[in-house]
Amino acid sequence: MTSESFRLADGHLERAKAIAAARRKRGSCRTCHERGWTGVAQDNTIVLCHKCVDAEGAFQDWKDYVGGIPELKEQYSELFEEAEPAPGENA
Repeated sequence: MTSESFRLADGHLERAKAIAAARRKRGSCRTCHERGWTGVAQDNTIVLCHKCVDAEGAFQDWKDYVGGIPELKEQYSELFEEAEPAPGENA
């Protein structure tokens, strides 16, 4: 474990909030109060609203955003790893 932990820069946090807001599926939500996110974690990342956000779409938008920024792409490298087929599955 490294002594220095990752913290998302505020500019990227604002982009994540915009992605969440754009991926909302309904107009009114008591859980997130129409923001698309319910809180900010210690690493300065958002917690998506489970009630009103298309999580898969938001995840894909975030992956597209991260792919264009080398330092974020390195930090989120697991997003870009190809899933290995299960034994007995054709690729």
